[in-house]
Amino acid sequence: MRKLHVVILCLLMTQAIVAQTKIVVLSDLHLMAPTLLVKDGPAWRDLLADSRTLLDFSQPLLDEAVERIKTIQPKLVLITGDLTKDGETVSHEYVVKKLDELKAAGIMTLVIPGNHDIDMGEKAVAYDGESTIPMASPSLDEFARLYADYGYGAGAEFDGLSKTYCCEPVNGLVVIGINSGKDGSLSNGTLDWVCKQASDATAAGKKVIVMMHHALNLHITNADLFVNTTVIYHSDEIRQRLIDAGVRVILTGHFHTSDIAKDFNESLTEPIYDIATGSLVSYPCDYRELSFSTDLSELKVATGHITSIAGNDEFSPDSAKVRLHEAAFRPMREMGMAKLREKYSEQGVSVLEPTVTVLANNMAKAFVIHAEGDEYKVNTEKIQERFSDDMINKLMPGCYNMLCSMLKDLSPYGVEGRENQTDDLSLTINMGPPMPAGIHGIARSVDSKCCYDLNGRLLQAPPTKGLYIRGGKKQMK
Repeated sequence: MRKLHVVILCLLMTQAIVAQTKIVVLSDLHLMAPTLLVKDGPAWRDLLADSRTLLDFSQPLLDEAVERIKTIQPKLVLITGDLTKDGETVSHEYVVKKLDELKAAGIMTLVIPGNHDIDMGEKAVAYDGESTIPMASPSLDEFARLYADYGYGAGAEFDGLSKTYCCEPVNGLVVIGINSGKDGSLSNGTLDWVCKQASDATAAGKKVIVMMHHALNLHITNADLFVNTTVIYHSDEIRQRLIDAGVRVILTGHFHTSDIAKDFNESLTEPIYDIATGSLVSYPCDYRELSFSTDLSELKVATGHITSIAGNDEFSPDSAKVRLHEAAFRPMREMGMAKLREKYSEQGVSVLEPTVTVLANNMAKAFVIHAEGDEYKVNTEKIQERFSDDMINKLMPGCYNMLCSMLKDLSPYGVEGRENQTDDLSLTINMGPPMPAGIHGIARSVDSKCCYDLNGRLLQAPPTKGLYIRGGKKQMK
């Protein structure tokens, strides 16, 4: 009877632990090691002028995020790529140092690479006045060694050369970290491996979260006019196969906006949520907090923002917002002016230039609203009605649908039967059937002794893989 009481107590303890499980998600840290700014000057200033990322605040923003995570005390931190400015080894080393702080605080972290992290060649530089200095950038193998404690070490299973991995950091919750490379693509072999891992976990009654730097679902219509890799190549096929394998949530980054885009399988019967987390170093400097229900059947998503940095009075959300607007405005205006020069005489260009400037300004405003999330809850009619769709498309082809997609938060926009508005900042997601009661781990060793099954029966060794509780002299941790 005493053993049965121990079993019941262990079950209750496990449920309490799972109920308190929290996950913090970060993305696109773009950390620039302080040593990379050798001397302020034109090279550094030109970089900042063309960037929507707050590279000059990347180190204090990461420091602030780490301190905030220590206060939140999540079970797990997930970082969905672009850990560094441009893959400099010294920048990776700084990131690892901060993750070591979380590890010392008892917080586990898992990372994946983005398109700015590995083999960056001539882009990996330090800034010295008017010139730049080449810096070392790790290969994929070197990246894995640097982050051996953060997803790439013992306890994970790997897919060959891509180093896509699978692990179970929380009992009953499997995390698959996909390396989508620089161009946002998966080989057939890697996709097969990912789907096998997800299917096996789902069949065992576990829940699966996938991490990938590039988006799976379309977040903004016609965004590829400005960014080539808006979604991963062959996204329709990959989406269908992940859904078939039981995946309901994928965590992404890359686009620097906190946007949740729901899409479906071909029959529109099963959803998958692409939860993109905005860049830590781009307004509004977001991070996510994920919370699971006790039985892992429900996932709640919340969004936080870093609005101040301890001991740093130079950083402010208002200035960050202005920089994002300017970074969005410039390419919009350049594209519009290029179209004018193609179609009109010098006099026509002169007459229409103010119109293009205003249009680009409004498109930039729309992008800032999109970056803030839950766009459809904001009164955006003034922007949307300022120009007709005909006028916009004449000057900037494709931009009217892009504008509507952002301001209405419709994704994927224009595909009949699939358009939807999904709350971006706070959302509850059904993860499927509840986990079995009790401990969600699998006894992996047939040599384990003093195990109890879920009926309280003592087993000298588990006869098969299944759900067991270790007892006897060993204490649960």
